Amino acid sequence: MANVKLKQHRVSGPLLLRRAGATYALTAQEETKVPLGIAVGMLGDSGLIVEFTASDEAELLTANEYTLDLLRREFGLEGDVKAIQASMFPKKQSLAAKAVEAVTPTPKQEVVVEEPTVEESEEETIDYSKYTVKQLKEMLEEKGLSTEGKKADLVERMTGAE
Repeated sequence: MANVKLKQHRVSGPLLLRRAGATYALTAQEETKVPLGIAVGMLGDSGLIVEFTASDEAELLTANEYTLDLLRREFGLEGDVKAIQASMFPKKQSLAAKAVEAVTPTPKQEVVVEEPTVEESEEETIDYSKYTVKQLKEMLEEKGLSTEGKKADLVERMTGAE
């Protein structure tokens, strides 16, 4: 039996619905139990809230083809009754399985941070003017070049030494 209720309260009282020889009083305050076949027919009504219950899962297996077609159209489902049942009522994990999952440590994933690689190309030039005179003199000395002159001379000498 599905649970059905109105989305909005009716001032005039409950909505009386007569289907298959039974009368169902629908309100916004209380859910009304309605058989699966009838509840499926209510799915297109925007003024109603239709919720399927666990009992509907078993009842679905005996549903007629018309009811199954309505469910396929309303929920965009495909397949036979078992496929529809699996889509509408996904299996819940048992308490024992949840307990095992809760105490089982999850494997830690190693985070690998890749350093950006800087490839020096022959076309790339170094801006030696950003270096201090002391740094330029040290670089020139390492290359066996003269360290005499002003900063502009040292920069020119380093640029020419490349």
